Amino acid sequence: MESLTLLNIKEKVERYKNKKELLKELNLYKSMILKKFQEQFYKSALEKAKSAIVLLEEYQEDFDLKVELMEFKDLNQQIIDELNRHKKTFLRRYEYLLKEELSESNLVSFLKLLAMLKEDVDKNLDKYNLYELRDNITTYFKYIKKLYVILSSYEVLNFKDASTKIFTYGSEIKNKNFPNLESLIVTLYQKLLINQLIDLSKQYKRLTLRKISEILVIKPEHLLTFIKLITKQSNSPIESYNPKTQILVLKD
Repeated sequence: MESLTLLNIKEKVERYKNKKELLKELNLYKSMILKKFQEQFYKSALEKAKSAIVLLEEYQEDFDLKVELMEFKDLNQQIIDELNRHKKTFLRRYEYLLKEELSESNLVSFLKLLAMLKEDVDKNLDKYNLYELRDNITTYFKYIKKLYVILSSYEVLNFKDASTKIFTYGSEIKNKNFPNLESLIVTLYQKLLINQLIDLSKQYKRLTLRKISEILVIKPEHLLTFIKLITKQSNSPIESYNPKTQILVLKD
């Protein structure tokens, strides 16, 4: 009996020593987390907080660590909240640029704003875990450069080639969440189509939708979509369009 009691005491002493070592390690984690947090290296602080929580959960059955676990979970949430607050600042700037109305004339000034944002994101990449935003901006630049190629050539190309380039570009960015690029490419195609309709008005007063689509080599459904847009514009060469007969009347 005495031997059993002595064994229990030894186990308790060893158990206490292990817990003491664990708490010592956790205090080291905590000091590193707080240092990274104060330096605003939130991504690194978050990784260390998660490691500490995994460690606590691993030994939860061996030691009573509910208080410590709650403390690190609270710290983890505090880091997440602060990280998200900083990230939202950059995301708002990016979302604002996505909503900016683009034109051929303001594209250069827009690119300067985007470049400024990219520079700030790169500076704070690891601090605020902005890698996804960085990748989105890089993709944005890629499609703006492609747009520049179209802008520099579409007026000197024949309509078919210019139309193909524009439609191909439109298909590429369709699911990329760049609304102002989509809007600009639609405007660009409208401009191209208006010029073609002005040329046709010199030869024809009335044309069917199908005849125009054959001349311009464009699907009737696509043409109809743009006709509806062009008709509303002040510089529209379209006098009227009858949906029933599908006849387009052009201005003199």
